[in-house]
Amino acid sequence: MSTRGISFWRNRNVVASWQICPSLSTRPVRDMSASTSSLASVALPRRGARRTGASRASATRPVRAAASAVPSPGDRSTPPGDADRAGLGRRGALATTALALAGALVPAARAAEVSVVKDEPGFGAKAAKPGDLLLVNYVATLPDGTMVDTTLGGAKFFTNGNNQSIQPAEARPVIVRVAGTDPVPGIPKGLKQGVQGMKVGGTRVLSVPPELGFGPSAVRSPYADVPGGSTLTYEVTVLRLSDTGPDALFKNVAGCGLGGANTMTNGCEAIVAEE
Repeated sequence: MSTRGISFWRNRNVVASWQICPSLSTRPVRDMSASTSSLASVALPRRGARRTGASRASATRPVRAAASAVPSPGDRSTPPGDADRAGLGRRGALATTALALAGALVPAARAAEVSVVKDEPGFGAKAAKPGDLLLVNYVATLPDGTMVDTTLGGAKFFTNGNNQSIQPAEARPVIVRVAGTDPVPGIPKGLKQGVQGMKVGGTRVLSVPPELGFGPSAVRSPYADVPGGSTLTYEVTVLRLSDTGPDALFKNVAGCGLGGANTMTNGCEAIVAEE
C-alpha cells in the first residue's frame, strides 16, 4: 500500500470514529448542540487546517516525495550517485560492441600456403596421400637462383664452418612423408605438404614461404647460407611411392642405402622412377 493510501485510510478512520462515538449518541439534544459546538470548535479547526494550502502542501509533498523515491516496476532510472558510473558502463558496453563488430569486419589473416608453380603429372596409378612415403629428388633455390640444397649431388658442400668439401657431393634421393609432422633436418614442412597428390614420375615446382620453410632466422644449408624470411623454390621429382613402409621404396635397388653406418651411394644415381 502506498503512503498516499495510508494517509487516506487514517483520515477515514478518524471521521468514522467521530460518527460512531457513543457519547455523542446518548447525550440530550441541548447538550448535543453544545457538544456539537464544542466539537466544531475543536474538531473543525483541525479539519479546516488540513484543507489549508500550507497543510495540504505539507501533507502531500512528503507523500509525493516518498512516492517518487520508490521506483515503479517499469522505472529504470539510476540513482544520481550512480549515474556517471552507469553512463560509463553503457559507453563501455557500446565501445566493446563496436570493437567486436570492427573485428568481425576485418578479414582474418590467411595462413601461409605452398604454391604450385608448375606441375607435370606422373605415370603412377596412385596419388600421394597424407602418411605415404615418397622417394624423391629435389633442388632448392633462393629467389636469386642460389642453390641451397639438392639430392642430385655434383656440388661442393660445407664440412666444418666455412670449409668446403674437396669432392662434390654424390647423388642420394631422400624419403619424404607426405604431410608429415615429425621434424626432419633439411626437409621443411612446405615440402612435405607440397608433394601431396603427386604420382610416381611426376615433377612439381613449389614455392615455399618462410613460414613453411626455414623461418625468420638465417640458417646454413649444406651448400649455402639461407637468409631469414626466405621464400624457397623446390623442384621435386617422385621416384617411388609406398603406403606400406620404407623397404618398398628400395625394391630392386642396389648400392643405395638410407644413411647412417650402412650408407651406400654408389647406386643412388641409377635409381629411376618406378612403380
